[in-house]
Amino acid sequence: MTDNQVVQRGIEAARVLESEAFKEALNSLRESVIAQWKECPVRDKEGALLLLQLAKITDKFESILVGMLENGKFTQRKIEIDELRDESKPRQFMRRVVNL
Repeated sequence: MTDNQVVQRGIEAARVLESEAFKEALNSLRESVIAQWKECPVRDKEGALLLLQLAKITDKFESILVGMLENGKFTQRKIEIDELRDESKPRQFMRRVVNL
């Protein structure tokens, strides 16, 4: 995957994470799992284990999206630094003067 593709995936992940529909769906899923877990009989160890796994999968899914977002930000900064390093000395000087 190219750096630009990583950045694009990060942007898309940010859109998903910022989406009100996604936030609502994820919160609804979490609340549903917790409610089912609380209602699960103590004797039903297998059911409780499955609900715990579902809760962990929910958290893992969110962390994967956050990871994509952070990786995209990191890669964007890397691209910017690489572009600066490729500049000639006169161009770097002019950029600094203009940005003052």
